[in-house]
Amino acid sequence: MTLRVIVCYTGGVGRELIRQLLRNPAFELVGVLVHGVDKDGQDVGEIVGGGPLGLAATRDIAALTALRADVMSWHGLKWEPEVVARFLRAGTSVYSGIGGWYLPSQEEYRMLQDAAEQGGAALVAGGNIPGLISDVLPLFCSGYSSDIRMVRAWQRNYIPHYPSALQMGQYLGIGQPLPEAPFDPAATPGQIDQLWMWGIAQSAALVAQGLGVVMDELRLTNKEFGASKADMVLQPSGLAVARGTAAGVRWTFTAFANGTPFYELINEQTTRLDIGPGWRDSEQALNWRVVIEGSLSIQCELGLLAEADAPDHVAALNAARALNFLPRIAAAAPGWRSVLDLPAPTGSLRQAAV
Repeated sequence: MTLRVIVCYTGGVGRELIRQLLRNPAFELVGVLVHGVDKDGQDVGEIVGGGPLGLAATRDIAALTALRADVMSWHGLKWEPEVVARFLRAGTSVYSGIGGWYLPSQEEYRMLQDAAEQGGAALVAGGNIPGLISDVLPLFCSGYSSDIRMVRAWQRNYIPHYPSALQMGQYLGIGQPLPEAPFDPAATPGQIDQLWMWGIAQSAALVAQGLGVVMDELRLTNKEFGASKADMVLQPSGLAVARGTAAGVRWTFTAFANGTPFYELINEQTTRLDIGPGWRDSEQALNWRVVIEGSLSIQCELGLLAEADAPDHVAALNAARALNFLPRIAAAAPGWRSVLDLPAPTGSLRQAAV
């Protein structure tokens, strides 16, 4: 049966998800939510860089909930639980690419659970950063070890071609002046750091549940910047990065259970390969690494093989994760479900043309 799908919104991931949906006959794209007035009423095909589809994008949430689609895929710049609840009440199940990874730790849990039960719909987030490294992949690897002492994960993304200047400039700090003072782990985290901690804490709580413990707290234990060695303008985002400003950023997050660290995530995002020792220095370097310290200790590395003219590979990976999860969510029981509750999604084999 063809699944009727709504996509919210049309940033890097949303646009790529729409392209993937249009190539797959198992799905029917019935609606697209957009932020900007300039996109309101525009043909979705033109928004994603293709030919006209005869489907107009809209800013009207009520019009989209009235469609009563099978599933909505959420890819906004931020987590908006009130909007998600409107779709759930209308009977449309929701995949979230941002927020909702571990809802029991969030104040909106009861509201969303009630909305899902009212509409007979499910809400699932497929994992964080970007859909695997901070929770899904560590949990998978942990199943091959016992007596686990520590879970460590690294993400080292090379992102000069990421399409959103807003996300790179505001949420990563790329192109911003370097801080004058060294990082102080005792200081109150800034607004953007708190936003990252909001997401990573849900991942850590999810890993904790999988390991059979309860997380006490998550701390930002280090933050580093790498300077650009030259002026540059990143494409296609158009973000200007002046020499001496931030070309890379690296966070270290540590989670504790019973006062003891059990989880560490290092998240590095860089737009240059010449920042210096310890930073990613090759396009061929693998993006993700997980180490499970236990009996046995395990190391797993994962990378991407992306063609030069392909869409941004991180956005494409997030979009594929969403696409493959949609049938699982449409068939799930009502209410919030985590990746621990549903079978892991699989991709589909390309069908030969008849």
